[in-house]
Amino acid sequence: MNKGSDNNCTSCESLNEKLKQKNVEIEILQNDLAKIESFLQETKRKYKEMKLKYKEKKRQMKEENKEVQGEMVKFGLKPIPAAKLALCRTDYSKYVGDLLDICFGRETLPESVLKCSKSRTSKTNVLDEGTINDIMAHVMEKFQPISIGGMVRAAIRQKLNTCHKSKQRNGM
Repeated sequence: MNKGSDNNCTSCESLNEKLKQKNVEIEILQNDLAKIESFLQETKRKYKEMKLKYKEKKRQMKEENKEVQGEMVKFGLKPIPAAKLALCRTDYSKYVGDLLDICFGRETLPESVLKCSKSRTSKTNVLDEGTINDIMAHVMEKFQPISIGGMVRAAIRQKLNTCHKSKQRNGM
C-alpha cells in the first residue's frame, strides 16, 4: 500500500510542477497580451489625432479655396477658377497634367497633339498654342528650378500619350 501512495505523491508532485510551469506560461502570455492591448490603444489614439489633424487641414484648405473662389486665372483664351488651381497636385509633371485636364477636358486630350504633322489624320486636334504657352509659363514660374520649357513640353507630351493609350485600352 505504501508503494501505491508513494507513486501517487510522485505523480502529484510532477503534476504540480507542470501546473506551475503552465501558470508561468499563462502569466507571460497575459503580460504579452497586456502589452499588445496597450500598443493597440496607443495606435488608435494616434490614428484619431492624425484623423483630426487631417480634417482640420482639409477644412482650412476649403476655407482658403472659398477666399480664392472668385479669382480667375487665364490660360490662353480660357479663364479658370483659382480654386481649381489650388487643387492641382504638387509634382510639376502631375501639375501639368491637372492643368491640361482643366483647360482642355479629359474628352479632348486623347485625340489631341501638341503640333500637327502632315501624317496626322483629321481626327486629331491640335491644342491651342496660346494656352500651351500660358501653361508652360505658369508652370515654369510656379516651379522655379524648372526653367527649361522642354521639361514642361515633355510633361505635356507624356500626358497626351497616356490619355491616348488609355483611350485605346478602354476601346473608346
